[in-house]
Amino acid sequence: MLNDWTTPNQFFFIREHFPPPKTLPADWRLRIGGAVENPFEISLREIVDAPPIELPVTLECAENAVGGGLVSHAVWKGVSLDGLLNRAKPLSEGRFIRLTGEDTYVRNLPLSKARHRDTLLAYEMNREKLPLVHGGPLRAVIPGWYGMDSVKWLRRIDIVAESKNESYVRRTRSGSGEPVAEMKVKSAFARPLKGAVLFGRRLVVRGAAWAGERTVRRVEVSVHAGSSWQEAVLLDDPQAYSWVRWQYDWKIAQPGRYTLSVRTTDDGGRTQPLQRDPDRLDSYEQDACQRIIVTVV
Repeated sequence: MLNDWTTPNQFFFIREHFPPPKTLPADWRLRIGGAVENPFEISLREIVDAPPIELPVTLECAENAVGGGLVSHAVWKGVSLDGLLNRAKPLSEGRFIRLTGEDTYVRNLPLSKARHRDTLLAYEMNREKLPLVHGGPLRAVIPGWYGMDSVKWLRRIDIVAESKNESYVRRTRSGSGEPVAEMKVKSAFARPLKGAVLFGRRLVVRGAAWAGERTVRRVEVSVHAGSSWQEAVLLDDPQAYSWVRWQYDWKIAQPGRYTLSVRTTDDGGRTQPLQRDPDRLDSYEQDACQRIIVTVV
């Protein structure tokens, strides 16, 4: 219902590539190695005792449908990955990092993104100990990128020369296979729901909008199938990585069936497309405008 800016941990979406570990080592340690001058292991206690960073970040699954629920927002607490990489001293040939979880899930990222000051290793979520189902005791949080890169139950980080991601790549009719990375600008309705029957002549339409590494600049709502648009009110201060809640005071002229649409524009000028790119063959990055039909009686 988006009553709060953050999503309570028990309602935060869960997407698992493999089942959560049934048992975790009592002395959880993270190994950093590969093409580095100084490979080392660090305990969870050492990580928790390091200077912390708190950062609000919206995570969305790359497979999230238009209007889907695989998107949530939390305040994460952890340490900067860059600080640990500085300690490891990557060699010149290292251009990527490989993140490996306790569940054996592996994901590769460009070293440049890994070294961004906001890329975190998180051990708290909404000021609570990171729950097991969300990657506890330690997970990566890659702000502004889709959730598959924020590896849970993180056990190992290796600096590597080449990236070998074979999943989450764009497939088009021309055959290109670029990796999915930064989140697209997107928005969704929280209310009304698709197929709702509405009574009365006024409704506060609500939802959320997000823009990955950029910030939301404008949210617009159409109650006439996209033929005209009205600007919604943003309820939160826009900032990078974070969704904003929005609302639109709809004064309903008369009974009937209405097609509602919502679209978002970010501070870089990106606006949601009305339709998905017809050249795409994969199911990722579904960023087209959401449309719902409601009936007013």
